[in-house]
Amino acid sequence: MSKDDSAAGFKWWLIICAFLLLPALVALGCWQLQRAAQKEQMLKAWNDDRAALQSLEQLNADSPVFVVAQLTGRLLPHRWLLLDNRTRDGIAGYEVIAFMPSGKALLPVNLGWTPASPDRRLLPTIDLPAQARLEGRLHRLEAGLLLAEDIWVSGWPKRVQTLDSDRLQQVLGQEVWPWVLDVTVPVVAGLRIDRHQAGMLPERHLAYAFQWFTMAAVLAGLLLWHWRRLKVRGVSSAPSKT
Repeated sequence: MSKDDSAAGFKWWLIICAFLLLPALVALGCWQLQRAAQKEQMLKAWNDDRAALQSLEQLNADSPVFVVAQLTGRLLPHRWLLLDNRTRDGIAGYEVIAFMPSGKALLPVNLGWTPASPDRRLLPTIDLPAQARLEGRLHRLEAGLLLAEDIWVSGWPKRVQTLDSDRLQQVLGQEVWPWVLDVTVPVVAGLRIDRHQAGMLPERHLAYAFQWFTMAAVLAGLLLWHWRRLKVRGVSSAPSKT
């Protein structure tokens, strides 16, 4: 096979790969638009100031994504979690998860964020109030993306990667509500509670969608340019009729 044949074959492989890549780029852009729409709905639900729920018994399958709640109760002493790999302003830290008995089950309560020590062996100390009035928004308990193996050591507090309802019930020895309360009014001094809306802003997904669509447009333009070039070359190389 000559060098010209090898070069021509390589070009055709590039063209085939480009045709396969083009719909993938468009699909990624559409997916980011869908994510932006979902975040917009979540943000609207978060800002919904309807009457606050006073009891978890009022929750049902038709409850919105976020439910405004005002609850009063006690927090389990000496039993709380440190939700790992949470950052604020580029600083690594934890979200502090406590548990409030409500009915026959325990409600996970996200009390806010605290920075982590550079020494991973040192865990923060948190003074939980025995009795607390909790104001915030409830959302469904869902296991997050695992960035590392989630090993739950014995003793408290436990540093965990995600909130797994089955493991929570196992270590607590009690049922757990399938909801989490994110407090919007400070309960423990020093914990930051400003995380929630930042994670729901749709602008980042719109920016990603613009990037994917831009890449797709550039690739489509290159394919069109190459096709026109081949067409012109074919016309110029065609034998003339005499």
